[in-house]
Amino acid sequence: MARSREEYSVSIQNRLKHWAHAALRPLARVFIRLGFRPDWLTLTGLVMNLGATAAFANGNLKWGATIMLAAGLCDILDGQVAREGRRETKFGALLDSTTDRYSEIFLYFGIGAYLIRQDEWAASAILFFALAGSLMVSYVRARAEGLGEDCRVGVMQRPARIVVLALGGLYGHGGLIFVLVVLAVTTNYTVIERLTHIRNKLKSTTSPSTPV
Repeated sequence: MARSREEYSVSIQNRLKHWAHAALRPLARVFIRLGFRPDWLTLTGLVMNLGATAAFANGNLKWGATIMLAAGLCDILDGQVAREGRRETKFGALLDSTTDRYSEIFLYFGIGAYLIRQDEWAASAILFFALAGSLMVSYVRARAEGLGEDCRVGVMQRPARIVVLALGGLYGHGGLIFVLVVLAVTTNYTVIERLTHIRNKLKSTTSPSTPV
């Protein structure tokens, strides 16, 4: 039952990714024709997230959410331009993963600064667990891949986190706090899901010792 649920989750995420890539393909081809390098889009997304961070910190939640969503498009397009423009490199993949982590940290920092200015100390503590869970979701996948295992299971992958966080910002203060609670729970649950998934995979690939 657990495996079928994991497979279903991965299938849904793959379909959503396919639809997003199909919708953005014309724009990606424009960037390719203009000679845009994937790394430029990666760094543009990072700079835009810095702008979103400043907007959140100053209490402009809707602007922060809007800029964050635009930066998310850059995050999708850089990989698409790299693949379709045949410019995929190992360093590009590393740069993309690194800037993704920095962007997420910056965004939470901006939201944290806003919450502290609002004397929302309980919400700031919740934000800490949301950030920790978000980073650990990516960390578990990276460590699993280091062991030679693919690990894309779980509902709260980075695209989902960005969309949920942006929706909270668009709804204002109350919506933002609500989604932080959701993220604090679901990101850490996703970590457990991934650990369980890899544990089961490693156990299933381990050959039982045969009696002598």
